[in-house]
Amino acid sequence: MPVEVIMPKVDMDMAEGVVAVWHVAEGGKVEKGSALFDIETDKATMEVESPATGILRRVTATPGDTVPIGAVVALIQTEGEAEPAAEMVTPSREAPNRRAEPDRATATRPEPASPRDQKALQDDGKLRASPLARRLARERGVMLERIAGSGPRGRITRSDVEAEAAAVSAPVASTDPRAIADRLGLGHRLEPISRMRRVIARRLTESKTTVPHFYLEAEIRLDPLLTLRSQINSGLAALGGSSRVSVTHCLARAAALALIEVPEANASWAGETILHYDAAQISVAVAVDGGLVTPVLRDADQKSLVDLAGELSDLTERAHAGELSSEAMQGGSMSLSNLGMFGVRRFSAIINPPESMILAVGRGERRFLVGDDDQPVAATMMSLTLSCDHRVVDGALGARWLESFRNFVEQPANLLGSGLKTGR
Repeated sequence: MPVEVIMPKVDMDMAEGVVAVWHVAEGGKVEKGSALFDIETDKATMEVESPATGILRRVTATPGDTVPIGAVVALIQTEGEAEPAAEMVTPSREAPNRRAEPDRATATRPEPASPRDQKALQDDGKLRASPLARRLARERGVMLERIAGSGPRGRITRSDVEAEAAAVSAPVASTDPRAIADRLGLGHRLEPISRMRRVIARRLTESKTTVPHFYLEAEIRLDPLLTLRSQINSGLAALGGSSRVSVTHCLARAAALALIEVPEANASWAGETILHYDAAQISVAVAVDGGLVTPVLRDADQKSLVDLAGELSDLTERAHAGELSSEAMQGGSMSLSNLGMFGVRRFSAIINPPESMILAVGRGERRFLVGDDDQPVAATMMSLTLSCDHRVVDGALGARWLESFRNFVEQPANLLGSGLKTGR
């Protein structure tokens, strides 16, 4: 029997994937384990390997098609087999959202399309819409002509129809901004929601509504750390190296060592149990086009500042290139989000499940403090807000971790070396 090629699930949050490119044309020979096609997920473009050696047949998904997990996208005819018949593609699995003939109710447009609708039109003037979107539109009395599709090349998806149905059925006093703008005649434009933005919205809404957040605020003196950082970078420059240690690298190292010093905080809520990590895995928020990703610094308590700087620089470059794997963004103990470089003084962040804490870092700024002799002393101060999952980290535990973190930052010599001996 021919071997089925299916859309794989490469991410725990993945429900469908977009075929980016085929590396082998239909009728071409493929080797087991070789690159067969690329898919675009919410977070990156990933390569799918061929499950068998043979001839690629019956390709049902072309670049740009959105395909549900488990759908058959091609067959591989192995040696000695006849070319598979069309019906051999498993009918019980959902097919890719492509090449659907339009329903009579939506085959033509009853009135000229507005500019925002043009991107949903095919070359022959028919609407691009998935079969499921068309069926839902019929059931709910939604006109596809009014919808700006968010799928590839303006394709109208199920979520687009559901959003339009909700907007149409909403009362006049609806808080839907599109309904209000349309009713008041306000000029506006519609931007399709990216797959990454949909995942961010879903996960953070889930976090904020299901995880009991509480917040601890603190201020730390940054001058000793800035001095140490300058000394380290001067030494690296003298050696001719290109690496540089940033404040974020130092804070990530301090967060990791504080987790080891206060191990009860290095944990996640796991339903009926609390999972405790052996090492500190620090997620660092990185802003990319269209959203945010959180690559993880593995075993950050066991690495030097210079090693962490190189690793985070590599992860950041891969994040901006869309080349991070799902594994690179999973398994964090806690997250670090630094908006100080944007001039933000103080903010609160939403926990990234299943982590139990996220540290929001504001900018460092010069202030006058009262010295030991009651005289004003200039110092560089930084504001911090620690968001905690109260199911795992209560107030006293969060305060202990924050105090440990402050000590590592204000006594930065302890950040040097490759690890912290705790005697545990």
